[in-house]
Amino acid sequence: MIVWVIAGLLGLATGLRIGWALVNKQSLVSTAMIVALGSLGAVAALNWQPLTLLIDRLLRWPNISVGLSQTALIACAAGSCVMITTVSSIRTPEAAKKIAIAQYGVAAVIAAASLAVFFSDGQQPEMAPEEYLKNNLNAGGLSLSLLLPLLYVLLALSVMAWAGLRHSNRTRRGRALFVFTIGIVLIVLALAFFLLRAAGTSGLVGIGAAATLLGCAMFMVAAGSLLPSIEDWFGARQELHTIQPILDELGRRHPDVGIGVRPRGPLVFRVAERMSLISDALFLEATAADGALQHANGALSRADGAGTVTALRSTDFSDASARKDTHELGDRSDLGDEPNSSDLADLCDVVHLSDPADLSDPADLSDPADLSDLADLSDLADLTAPQVPPREQAEVVASWIHQGIGGMGQARHAAFPGLAWLRQPATYSDREWILEISRQYRSLVP
Repeated sequence: MIVWVIAGLLGLATGLRIGWALVNKQSLVSTAMIVALGSLGAVAALNWQPLTLLIDRLLRWPNISVGLSQTALIACAAGSCVMITTVSSIRTPEAAKKIAIAQYGVAAVIAAASLAVFFSDGQQPEMAPEEYLKNNLNAGGLSLSLLLPLLYVLLALSVMAWAGLRHSNRTRRGRALFVFTIGIVLIVLALAFFLLRAAGTSGLVGIGAAATLLGCAMFMVAAGSLLPSIEDWFGARQELHTIQPILDELGRRHPDVGIGVRPRGPLVFRVAERMSLISDALFLEATAADGALQHANGALSRADGAGTVTALRSTDFSDASARKDTHELGDRSDLGDEPNSSDLADLCDVVHLSDPADLSDPADLSDPADLSDLADLSDLADLTAPQVPPREQAEVVASWIHQGIGGMGQARHAAFPGLAWLRQPATYSDREWILEISRQYRSLVP
């Protein structure tokens, strides 16, 4: 049962890599991972005794499953070595491809030679894989069919273990590589124990203990391969929980943003799609708020100008000093008459009005020409983020959205801090910035 659990985990990891390679552009690293994981899964499955006996009888050769296990182990070592050498290589893709083909070629020659020696040794009585190893790893002697694959796998996986530990780090992928490399190290130790057994030091470790260590190594390799997908799934669930409140609020304000076909794929893709909806809705909301504020400021300027003209019209021109001041402002010879149109035009230049006709209705804010400023909004990429900590900047943006809940028109945009506040900080990516705003907004909602 344990063997099938390990084989199932390795098969699942292989299936995920195959699916990823089909969705994305296939590379040498993806192919090498598929080869390594699939081959190791085959090794685990071929060591299940009922399947071993079935294959032996179908192929009419006793213990043929052991020979196939050796071939699969060689393929696993070749795939692992190609993967790590390609990742760490600084050569061109063409050169890396040639090196990978050479490594696969060497592995194919070793596998063919091992199978040839296996068949040349003749048939032996049918037995379980562990019993077969006990009989062929006698002290003082080692079958050439076992020596060839053991030496090659030890060499290839040692290179893989050294490079894997060197490139491991604290990132999500780095942690997965570290766990995968620990499994490879355990495989190397198990194979070293087999060589020690053949060298005559059987008292140090038995075949059963080495086989158990090999099973643990397979489990670690499977865990390291599945760890990125597991962390991505749990991380995506957490992120989806974080962004849901602000997504619901912005979706209520801008329902047209969410129109279209939603992707049905991995949860990580769905979270990225929802974050793009939040980004689009935030831009629309900021654009509307900035346009509304510019419209209101323009209306306030016109209202102030109209108030100045009203005050001039109601001035008592009987007073000499008032006549003098008004004469200086309008340069008129007859101060007792109503101001004519040319005087109003001069006055409009003073208060920066565009047309004397605007004085007829200073409170009219519905002129479509006033909305032309919306086309002149600066792109957020050209703005400089405020010189505040990113967390504080996200708090201001989230507070603006939160204060506009349930508001309509001007009330909804009253707390708008400005377009520059939506510019992501230099240390944040687009995804991290949307997630930080969503996190701060979630802390404000009940």
